[in-house]
Amino acid sequence: MSDDITFERFRFEPRTARLSAGDREVRLTPRAAAVLAALIARAGEPVTKQELFAAVWTDTVVSDDALVTCIQELRKALGDDARQPRFIETRHRSGYRFISALSRADATPAAQSAIAVLPFTDMSPGRDQDYFCDGLAEELIDALTHVDGLRVAARSSSFQFRGGALDVRDVGRRLRVGALLEGSVRKEGGRLRVTVQLIEVEGGFHRWSQSFDRDLGDLFAVQQEIARAVATKLRGGNLTAREERAVQRQPTAIETYEFFLRGRQSLHRMQRPDLEQSRQMFESAIALDAEYAPAWAGLATVHATLYEWFGASDEDLRQATKASEIAMQLAPYLADAHVARGLALSLQRRYGEAQRHFEAAASVNPQLFDAYYFDGRASFACGEIARSAERFGRAADVRKEDFQSAMLQAQSLQMLGRMEESAAADHEGIARAERVLALNPADGRALALGSSALYRTGNVTRAMQWSHRSLELYPEDMNTLINAACLRCKAGLKEEALAFLERAFSRGWGKRDWIEQDDDYDLLRDDPRFQRLLEGLK
Repeated sequence: MSDDITFERFRFEPRTARLSAGDREVRLTPRAAAVLAALIARAGEPVTKQELFAAVWTDTVVSDDALVTCIQELRKALGDDARQPRFIETRHRSGYRFISALSRADATPAAQSAIAVLPFTDMSPGRDQDYFCDGLAEELIDALTHVDGLRVAARSSSFQFRGGALDVRDVGRRLRVGALLEGSVRKEGGRLRVTVQLIEVEGGFHRWSQSFDRDLGDLFAVQQEIARAVATKLRGGNLTAREERAVQRQPTAIETYEFFLRGRQSLHRMQRPDLEQSRQMFESAIALDAEYAPAWAGLATVHATLYEWFGASDEDLRQATKASEIAMQLAPYLADAHVARGLALSLQRRYGEAQRHFEAAASVNPQLFDAYYFDGRASFACGEIARSAERFGRAADVRKEDFQSAMLQAQSLQMLGRMEESAAADHEGIARAERVLALNPADGRALALGSSALYRTGNVTRAMQWSHRSLELYPEDMNTLINAACLRCKAGLKEEALAFLERAFSRGWGKRDWIEQDDDYDLLRDDPRFQRLLEGLK
């Protein structure tokens, strides 16, 4: 055992005064680290200013400003909010209190508390339940993200290991996790058989396995039992009351739930036909149960995605707004409802309100990637570049395999003049993209966005190669065209950049607020053709 202390995703080493989040060190000035140590030493108790001055500034007389500066530094490092604190609470005119729950950190490597949920195998007679198997696995991913002390690989990464004989060590290495959860589902008539195994990556042995033979209507209870068992096996101890509430799913009829699962399966593909399929499935779920909030949140997300990426239809914006409002009315405690509402508000340029909903989503589930990622996008679009860098950084910490958040953070950091940090974020993003492309060489987003990161780090030839490859694979994709244009702007290829933008912007593709902030377009700002294209965007 070590003397290190953990709280949420952070680890603090009292002996060295080092703070880390996952594999990343969070740099603090010596005074700020000393203030944090003093507050943690008396966690839960108010610590007066005089006590903090005595502990940190032993031989120096300083004003309150010195302490306030340290507290501000700590809040920035922790992503805390003085108005709705999760870590440091201000005691009016007297001092501060550390309010997050603490635990002693085991010396076990961080990977031992990281898990990937693989897609479940369909063992049903008709082999026609892929959507149901994927949905069950994804629901478990969502539930486990609410458990403190666990890092859960994203669906987009773990679901690439589908079918066939798997080498658990290889899968664990590629996903950078210490445990895998795999299983199978047999659904026949009104009966359900779910078999799951929790496998330790290092030794390849089964740490836990169980079969559940239940009525189909007992699915929600089965999900909760599996999430509870996995969490306690990996972390030890029972779930807290908050975690117990979080792993529960809103009950509904199984027919409604199946439509919901089908909607989520299509939503991830991010192509217009799949989004339309997703919309129909969520609408079918709502037709059966108009009070099922997850379906309303899903429907809002579909329309928000269609608006932002596929033509900016006023009807999609209206539907996203309506569905997100209903989701919030039905389930104000649901993190996905807050994310959906934040998306709809950001599309209306109501950025302050959107940010508050993203913050609320993160307070419900501190490990929710979407809460930080979309907050970062909204912050960038409204010109709050420093906030966008911090939010993208949080997203990159929460989902350590995601390349987008790291690369977008690098762009924001570069715009802030923080070049060393920007380069580090770009190198991390490129490494993540390379791991994704090793699994799926046709990942257009990794190629297109990664080309800009490669260019920023001086890898010009490779940047162009990645861009050309993305254009060969997806010549009419919005993401591909716009990132190709941005890369050409960086390289000074003005005419090529304009040609790509004409193909994209003429279809209403593109977010004007983002473009107005993005310095990638600076080469084109004074060009009348670019100005006309920009005027046509919403």
